Amino acid sequence: MKWIYTLSCLLYIVLDVQGNDIILEEGNEDYRIFSNAIEFYEDPSNKLTIQDFIQNPESYLFKRGETEEQFSYHTQSNYWIRFKIINKDMISNHWVLEILDSRFDEVIFYSPDFNRPSNYTESKTGLRFDFDKREYQHKNFVFNVPLQLNKEKPHYYYLKIHPGTIGSFLFKIRSNDNFDSYAFKEYLLLGMYYGIVFILAFYNLLLYFTTKEKVYIYYFFYAVAWAFDSSIQDGLGFQFVWSYTYPINILGGFLFKILMLIFYLIYSQSFLDVSQYLPSWKKSVYLLIGLLLVGSAFFPYTKNHFSFDLVVFVYTFVVAILVYRQGYKPARFLILGNGIILFGLVLKNINSVEWINFMIQDSRALVISVVYIRHITMIFDIVILSVALGDRIRYLKQTNEQAQRNIIDHLHQNEILSDQLTSNLEQKVAERTRVIEEKNEQLKVQAKEINELNVILGRDNLKLQKNVMEEKEARISLKPFDFTEFSLVYTNEEEAYRFLEEVKWGKGYVCKKCGHTKYGKGTTHFARRCLECRYDESVKVFTAFNNCKFDIRKALYLAVLINRYGDNVSITDVSKELDIRYATCRVFLQKLITAANKKEYTKLKDEDKINYLILNG
Repeated sequence: MKWIYTLSCLLYIVLDVQGNDIILEEGNEDYRIFSNAIEFYEDPSNKLTIQDFIQNPESYLFKRGETEEQFSYHTQSNYWIRFKIINKDMISNHWVLEILDSRFDEVIFYSPDFNRPSNYTESKTGLRFDFDKREYQHKNFVFNVPLQLNKEKPHYYYLKIHPGTIGSFLFKIRSNDNFDSYAFKEYLLLGMYYGIVFILAFYNLLLYFTTKEKVYIYYFFYAVAWAFDSSIQDGLGFQFVWSYTYPINILGGFLFKILMLIFYLIYSQSFLDVSQYLPSWKKSVYLLIGLLLVGSAFFPYTKNHFSFDLVVFVYTFVVAILVYRQGYKPARFLILGNGIILFGLVLKNINSVEWINFMIQDSRALVISVVYIRHITMIFDIVILSVALGDRIRYLKQTNEQAQRNIIDHLHQNEILSDQLTSNLEQKVAERTRVIEEKNEQLKVQAKEINELNVILGRDNLKLQKNVMEEKEARISLKPFDFTEFSLVYTNEEEAYRFLEEVKWGKGYVCKKCGHTKYGKGTTHFARRCLECRYDESVKVFTAFNNCKFDIRKALYLAVLINRYGDNVSITDVSKELDIRYATCRVFLQKLITAANKKEYTKLKDEDKINYLILNG
């Protein structure tokens, strides 16, 4: 019976369309106006008025739509649309005309004035006008439709649309009661939709601040961009957010779409860990992002956005399958989410095909589902991707636990091997002990000779230590020596840096930024990084050797000379001795001399003066 009813509705719609009139009957309060049931006229000059069509109707050839759904491909032209309404059953209750595409710049509805023949009443709205000026405070463009209680004399109704973007000419005529009921349910569902999107988006933002994993912030930007793009498509953004800022619709119409696709690509690449599982595909995502930016720049207002969506989600679908085959299990959720979005994209794109509409005419739930298929698939996708992130955490946790178990097993095996090795060594030691005991007398003689040799080496070592101490004492007490002798004490830069480290932090480390006293190894040699604020401090900074471009041993030697002789040091002699440019040597010595002339320096003990010069020069 359902198929018989559908077939009869199909036959009725076809006959109704051929008549080019909209017939209102009792019991039916919701009519979808197909574009091949109304007439179109395009005005590229944008100069025609309603009076031109009324006074000279034969001069303008209106055409019926060639397909069920027509589009405003010439965005700067005016489109004139006319249709007749036959009040078949003398219906007297209020009716409204709803334009389903809410992105047009200007829409003017001309309804006949039945009290004054040939006169029309004008109602104007559109994105160029403030939202609160609309006749109905609704996201779509809605107009009152006056009806004549005489079915014998149908009149033309006119629409003048200046699109500004490529939009769809789909309309509905509803009774006022039907429109109120439908609008309430529509806003309720849309509110739930945006609530779910933003809740999940900000939940992932909190996860990012907690875990510092970038995949969560990518997901947040993807969801927010999708929500803003949806709000432009369905008109809620203009109604509630930027009601007085018309350019946002122009810019956001393609900006948020491209941002959503870009962040989805970056998110999916991070989630799937493409650099690890598919390293050869790593650069392909950047190429695809570049193509999206170029495509959006050259085709910002075309239906090619469907192609952009399809390319991005097919690409991610393929990559997710390849990564899943590599053994990365969380990719299955991304495959499912992409599959749902691709299904919604295809269904949304074929929504304009006539047989689809005929099949669902008797089911309002199916009609609403097809109209808002993009929102429905988004809800499924965003929930699935949230589950995917949780599954990713579980997978990484299980992987880490498995890795730890493998390490423990490996350590256990090493321990067993170590025990076996120890046992073997003990056996060998026992065998060797027996051999050693047999040669004990020989070893005693050798031991005596070794002891005598050790005594000699000990004396030499004490003598060497004494020489080193004398050299270091010469460095402190400033006994006469030249750079060659100085280099015997500090044979390389590392020893000089170690001395500088002792001077700077010998009494304890304190962070210059936050005062914290705990540190770790810095990025450069002998540098220290604060464990609190992460400030990385070089061993040379805040000393006389900061920004010193020549060998630090030479710098240390100059500090010793100034400590000994003050400003009596000959810059010319020192620069020649150390092979340093005169100007460079003079600037460096001047810093040290300035520090040596301070009162604090003169009051110090001799052993502390060299440290003062280094830290305050």
